[in-house]
Amino acid sequence: MKSVSVLNTQNSFSRTVDNQRRNSHDIEAASYHDKYTNEDLQHYKTTSNNIILFDNILLNKYYNRIKSTCTKKYFDREDNIKYRYRPEALASDVYGIPGLWYLILKVNSCEDCSEFTDFDYVLMPDLNIINDCLTNEEYMLKKQKSR
Repeated sequence: MKSVSVLNTQNSFSRTVDNQRRNSHDIEAASYHDKYTNEDLQHYKTTSNNIILFDNILLNKYYNRIKSTCTKKYFDREDNIKYRYRPEALASDVYGIPGLWYLILKVNSCEDCSEFTDFDYVLMPDLNIINDCLTNEEYMLKKQKSR
């Protein structure tokens, strides 16, 4: 897993997401892999407007376990200013990589970055639990064997 620095410009989130697409975290890569190999897992849904929305299969599969083990990170006024609309900056500061921003949004019931604002506290996923969830996944087993 590569670390990508968080940029401090107006377009920083877009560039961070683009960089993360190339330097994906394992839960994302494993989900992407399962999307094409496991026919029993629905990886998308179509809205009434015929918009196709893709899901992160493994995140959905382990969501309850991940959310139930989150810790609360309390925010003061400065934190709310620093991380307003910037879950990638929080992920970078807490985990060392910005690519876990989508986990933070998901466990805090935010659909996008515009909802990531004005918190008393934010739920933070435990990376050990995420790694435990991935341990027995087929993608990860194959990845480890190939090393």
